[in-house]
Amino acid sequence: MEKRAVTLEDIAERLGTSKNTVSRALRDCTDISAVTKERVKQAAMEMGYVPNRIAGFLRSKRSNIIAVAVSSLTNPFFSICMDHCTDYMAEKGYRPLISVLRQDLGMEDIISCVQNGACGLLSFLDVKDDAIDYCEQNKIPLLICGLKPRREQVCAIYSDSHQCGKLVAQEAVTVGAERPCYVRCGASRTDVDRREGFESFLREHGLNCDIYTYNYYNKDASLQKIARGIEENDNDFIFCFNDEIAASVQEELEHQGRFHGEIYGVDRFSEYLAYYRKVKSVGGRIGSIGRRSAQLLIRKIEKYDGKIVREIFPVELSK
Repeated sequence: MEKRAVTLEDIAERLGTSKNTVSRALRDCTDISAVTKERVKQAAMEMGYVPNRIAGFLRSKRSNIIAVAVSSLTNPFFSICMDHCTDYMAEKGYRPLISVLRQDLGMEDIISCVQNGACGLLSFLDVKDDAIDYCEQNKIPLLICGLKPRREQVCAIYSDSHQCGKLVAQEAVTVGAERPCYVRCGASRTDVDRREGFESFLREHGLNCDIYTYNYYNKDASLQKIARGIEENDNDFIFCFNDEIAASVQEELEHQGRFHGEIYGVDRFSEYLAYYRKVKSVGGRIGSIGRRSAQLLIRKIEKYDGKIVREIFPVELSK
């Protein structure tokens, strides 16, 4: 059953006040106290209220702006994907509005994007439940690019992270590794899938896996700690969360001159960025993922159908 849009009357009933008070509070009228404004705005956000001017704007689809949410402007994966996304957007007459967020996309972020004129949202971050419900209720096109969302009710395009880990583990077994390890960067769903794919295949072949953590906000110290752990545990095969970490670990170990095993990353950055240090890698076609994400999102913007689409790109190993 389709959810009914929240009205001013609904907010007024919840707060035990008048529709006029709610309306004037949401418009920041000077005759409404700051306390009342805060109560009304908080209730409106919690209930998923969309002001009429925004709802009308969304229905008309007069905007050519697509909001794009990323966690960093320096992450090579985002840069490569966005390069292909924006090329396709430009072909279709759309422009990106980029927001940098340090946590999953929430309902408040969605509201802010819409208020700034966005007619659709492309997220490189996972999306909170309230934001997904809000988009579904208000028919706001939303698509996640590059990662598998926690929740099923959202469109997403990504490569197979579990298979990435499995392919690298197969290579570890093939080259005769005796003490493999994995360098993680956090607790994201993507990180967990890659590690589990790697560890599960190794266990099937009687191998254990040491785990190290790379800290983007304290790179030098974490690299030194990882290098010490690799030396102490005699690791002879290293699988890193992505090529960026693999390149950093490789450089750190080269300074020591004691490691002679294999190092693998994910995403094959050097195929897209000529200046990027080449490392052995596994991954899907990032450019194709980016272009396909923009294509599918724009299709939903121009004809919203509410269908949930999931496309998983295959991965392959490059040496």
